[in-house]
Amino acid sequence: MPGYLNGATCGTLILAIAAVAAGCGSSSRPTSEDGSADRGSSTGAGGRGDASAADRATDLGGAADPDATTPASRPLADAAAPLGGTPLDTFDTGVDFGFEPYHDTAQTNLADPALVDGGGTAPLLQFDAEEGSPSPGSMKITVPYSGANQYVEVQSYVFAVPQDWSGQTLHARLKVDAGSTFHGFAQLYVDTGVSYVAAATAVSVAPGSDWQEIAMDLDHPLTVAAADRYSAKQVVLYGLQLNTGSAGAGAGPVTFHVDSFTLD
Repeated sequence: MPGYLNGATCGTLILAIAAVAAGCGSSSRPTSEDGSADRGSSTGAGGRGDASAADRATDLGGAADPDATTPASRPLADAAAPLGGTPLDTFDTGVDFGFEPYHDTAQTNLADPALVDGGGTAPLLQFDAEEGSPSPGSMKITVPYSGANQYVEVQSYVFAVPQDWSGQTLHARLKVDAGSTFHGFAQLYVDTGVSYVAAATAVSVAPGSDWQEIAMDLDHPLTVAAADRYSAKQVVLYGLQLNTGSAGAGAGPVTFHVDSFTLD
């Protein structure tokens, strides 16, 4: 199976989803000193930070990298063309996403606080008012890659009410900035239901520094943690993983821009 999403184990959910603030739509939430979204004490560093890793269902840990048959992201012919479908978050005025801080024992989550506290360089999540697709305003993500199987995940808040996204496709726009080189993959994902059952679709990132689009058919994701419990009718959060993959031994720091999560 292509792609990878955290390898947490199943347990009892300790948080009522209805008590958590939703994360859809453009936002002008304040940012912290390092530029990352200020998510407040009620939500933690990332949407899934509300419940500990042990409280989540088994995710997609151990899945293989995308292979030669996996599609690549699609370069946009016109990065300024209007969006189709329903915008979820266009980052026109601020960033309301955060890094997922999960402590991964299979791969290296570069946003893991234990790694940073041990002397590692923290990734940065910032609002960029100038760069965007189709309009100015986007997430700027600076990642200190240094080897294979390293990643960061940026994700929404947990929704106050689970969303029915069945029959729809989740889209996002991605750009590898000029001066950076990235040979890894990008993976859209959602978590569903009270046990946060994860599903994802990974694509190889096309070379170059043009805006690209990636997509996930929510009824037919490429990788599902527990197919009998996954439901596109019960989406509680969504996000994007950026992973160097198993062939990324020579990886170096990369700056990305991410914009325009939409549904159609």
